[in-house]
Amino acid sequence: MAGPFQTLPIGDGASADLYLLRYGKDGLLRSPAAEDEVKEQLDGVSDVYFFAHGWNNIFAKALDRYQDFAAGYIEQGAEFDIRHPGPGPYQPLLVGAIWPSTSFVMPWEEGPAIAGPPDPDGAAAAEQEELLALATSEMNADEDRAFVDAVDGRTAVNKATATKLAAIVLRNLRATTDPDDGSAPPNVAGLLKIWAELGGGPLPEPSEAPAPFGRVGSGGAGSPPDAAGLVYDPRDILRVASVWQMKARAGVVGAKGVAPLLEHILHRDPPVRLHLIGHSFGARVVLSALNAAAAERPAHSMLLLQPAVNRWCLAPNVEGTGRPGGYHSVLAKVEQPILTTFSSHDKPLTNVFHLAMRGKNLGEQQPETAAAGDWYQYGALGGYGPAGLDGQATTCDAVAPGQGNYPLGGGARVIAINGGSKVDGQVPIRGHGEISNPFTWWALHDLTRGD
Repeated sequence: MAGPFQTLPIGDGASADLYLLRYGKDGLLRSPAAEDEVKEQLDGVSDVYFFAHGWNNIFAKALDRYQDFAAGYIEQGAEFDIRHPGPGPYQPLLVGAIWPSTSFVMPWEEGPAIAGPPDPDGAAAAEQEELLALATSEMNADEDRAFVDAVDGRTAVNKATATKLAAIVLRNLRATTDPDDGSAPPNVAGLLKIWAELGGGPLPEPSEAPAPFGRVGSGGAGSPPDAAGLVYDPRDILRVASVWQMKARAGVVGAKGVAPLLEHILHRDPPVRLHLIGHSFGARVVLSALNAAAAERPAHSMLLLQPAVNRWCLAPNVEGTGRPGGYHSVLAKVEQPILTTFSSHDKPLTNVFHLAMRGKNLGEQQPETAAAGDWYQYGALGGYGPAGLDGQATTCDAVAPGQGNYPLGGGARVIAINGGSKVDGQVPIRGHGEISNPFTWWALHDLTRGD
């Protein structure tokens, strides 16, 4: 959309424009007029803040997140009289990406609503419908028809059908090596095991007849007795497929859509300081964008908030692959250390992310890591912090506003902020979406301040 979407006061009679740039599922920019205006505005700008939202951000939700974070950051800066460096006056420009994630929450965040019997208002059915549309959006006509026919209106399928569905999902959404951690895709048997675990554990051979309502064995209307055995719920494979689809889309949006703008900003003379902020899969948007951008000058800072990316993605060598993580090059493209939050209270990223992301090495970890679960290899950066960065990373608790600073000058290229430990009696990050608060604003101020 052309023109700044909003103008925010920043004190002393000054203001900052907020622009929103739309990107399609193919990653391509859909707001060329707005981007042209952003480029024209750079002549009078000292700092550009680029925000990328994550899952569950339809336009209104994404805008709300951007406005809330920007307003809190500005107010906190005024409260603590934070100054920003530069030869001229501090004049920020705010840019928010609007990319096609989904209008429902992460499927792992509200599994019961999706996996349970349809609610009276049909919200769960609508969510399932959108999951189906997302999962099949890249399939050819024959596989789309076969997939939809097998799952449409069903909450249970037998193993033969589940095997067919797993093969279709793998061919269309996970056929190649994962770009973040270098892992090969699971085979059909591995995907069936993931599917079973998402449904609550190993499943016995299911009966042939699907249940018309509710999960089999749940006791809902139309459910056979538990003695009949549990079956594969197609909504669980839709969860896995939608996670893979969103992960891939975030990377495409970053590399194809956002990267050219970052290149333009980083080639400017006089220079403009660039700050990148990404939440959830939005972290993958900004990582992919900077990774793809060809620019000699680095971005000034990067703040990753509960990033839904693999914890090895920044490592020089991903264990068991002999190759660097997909975003290892980003370490040299950011002037300040990268700040990234993680929290044990983020249930999606601690409990489910690694299930959906497992590759063919399922169950093949070394004994010392197997006991801890496969989060060691496939866990999320926002759930467990970084891996494989010995000597280049440090971990610390969140810093309360006005109570200190992060060790930006300590030599670490990545600083992992533990948002799950109490600070002054508060848990800084109590869930996946709780990323706009005084602790996260302070982290960004620490990256951008002049003192």
